[in-house]
Amino acid sequence: MSYPSTIFHRVVAVCAAVALTATGWAAPATAVAVSVAPAPLQYVALGDSYAAGFGAEPTRDACGRTSAAYPALLARETHGGVALRNASCVGATTADVTHRQVSSLSPRTGLVTITAGANDLQVARVLRSCANPATAIDCRTANAAVDRKLAATMPRDLGRMIRAVTTAAPDARVVVTGYPLPFARARQCATVPVPAKLRARANQVVQRLNRVLATAAAREQVRFVDVEQTFAGHALCNARPWLVGAEGMRDNTALHPTATGHARGYLPAVANTGLADRF
Repeated sequence: MSYPSTIFHRVVAVCAAVALTATGWAAPATAVAVSVAPAPLQYVALGDSYAAGFGAEPTRDACGRTSAAYPALLARETHGGVALRNASCVGATTADVTHRQVSSLSPRTGLVTITAGANDLQVARVLRSCANPATAIDCRTANAAVDRKLAATMPRDLGRMIRAVTTAAPDARVVVTGYPLPFARARQCATVPVPAKLRARANQVVQRLNRVLATAAAREQVRFVDVEQTFAGHALCNARPWLVGAEGMRDNTALHPTATGHARGYLPAVANTGLADRF
């Protein structure tokens, strides 16, 4: 039995026992035991294309959601113990989560995962402008804007986002995830047409974003999941990357986790946050 399945089977058993006792249906020692099928845990996934699973497999969903996304994998591991609603969407920012996606939550929601923040920084746009010498001025302007956002606006916006979630789902376990570093630390990278200096800058931005996410999660007293270590050795420029490379430039899936990245990078990291101890 996989770890996520063990977690939610335990959750289901605890919830069933509590429900029986609270409603007066707990049978005396001499009575015949009655089997009650507990309601599945209500799980809502929020965030951007990383939560949607965009790039992990082909999809016609308007928001890029796929069955290979880590929320879908987590729900499937529970064999009916979880009812998933994936409200994430390609291009979503923290403001989109705060003002739109939270409508998917309710007081009955038991688990919420959030992967958001990268679109606030427009990382892909920065990479495109900095990869072209003809747009050097745009590159400097975009980089300065990223630094300002990381230092000032992101902590505020992330706090608002998390508070909106905990207000809408006051009894839920809330898990905020980080992002994998996009590039391996290598001087040469024949498979990705991005200069080494720019690859290093992209990694620096993602690392700083992850620190801001972790700080905001700690301040709001929710869990943070660091996926840098689970993806270690599987970035672009590594032999076996778990991210979509240059081939994804045609359909904007580049830098997104592959199906393996969701299954072996995100899923175990989220599952190991101690989900059962909330219930």
